Amino acid sequence: MSAPLDAGTRRQSFFEADSVDRLVSMVLELATQLWILRERVYVLEAEAGRLGMPLRAGIEAHRLTPEEQSELDGMRAEMLRELMRTIGREHRGPLRSFEPPAE
Repeated sequence: MSAPLDAGTRRQSFFEADSVDRLVSMVLELATQLWILRERVYVLEAEAGRLGMPLRAGIEAHRLTPEEQSELDGMRAEMLRELMRTIGREHRGPLRSFEPPAE
C-alpha cells in the first residue's frame, strides 16, 4: 500500500535534468513494487509450508506445460507492450535545451 501523493509537496530531486530525475524515480518505484511482490510471495510460501502445503518445493519442481508456457509468453509480451508503449509514439521536441549557452 502506498502513501497518498500530496500535490502541494515537492518531491526530492536527485539529478539536474528533470527527465533523468523522473526516469530514476520511476525505476525506484518499480523496484519498490517488485520488492513488495517478492516479500508477499515469500510470506505466501512460508505460510503454506506452516499449513502443511510445501508450496515452495512445488514451485521449484514445477515444469511448465506447453499451454502454460504459451500463456506466460502472452502475459510477458503484454507487459512489455505496456511498459514500452511510449517509445513508438511521436514525441515533441525538448521543452528546454541542455546545451551550454554559447559565449
